[in-house]
Amino acid sequence: MNQLELINVKLRELNSELTSLANSLDFEKICEFNLENCATTIPWNSIVYSGVYQIEIKNDAKFDDFTSWVNNFRNEWEDTKYKTHFVSNLRKVRIAKHSELKDWIPIYIGKSKQIGGRIHQHIYKELGKPTFALKLNARDNMRNYTFRLSAIKVSPENYDWVMPVFEKTLRNKINPIIGRQ
Repeated sequence: MNQLELINVKLRELNSELTSLANSLDFEKICEFNLENCATTIPWNSIVYSGVYQIEIKNDAKFDDFTSWVNNFRNEWEDTKYKTHFVSNLRKVRIAKHSELKDWIPIYIGKSKQIGGRIHQHIYKELGKPTFALKLNARDNMRNYTFRLSAIKVSPENYDWVMPVFEKTLRNKINPIIGRQ
């Protein structure tokens, strides 16, 4: 076996260990917020770290099943006012993984070297700006929803190698309904 093959074997083993570790991780709940109180409810000074974050949306109990809920949400999310404005779209493959209507529905998982800054973009970024984000505050139809923010702190050491594995593994485990991937 040549040196490159040995390195590939070691990398596969490390990737397997990282995937296993990521599968065992649980998000730490940070806060619940809505678009009226997020400026004061989100502990901005406490989320200045690198890691993986999750945004969930509270089921408003207007629907009896997940399919009805997601169809209503899709109509709101894909409103022509918001589509094609550098916003992430709903993912049919991930939606199909959900069958039960739970109290909280995972809508987005992402990674960042500075979670607070990235969450700020997801809430406050303007529709026309080219950075992909949820842009929640620009969506009038999201004002009645409650969101929950959770995160997993991960050391920035080896971030570029570790975080994509964590993000992908958690995304495949939780299946957030919105995202570019």
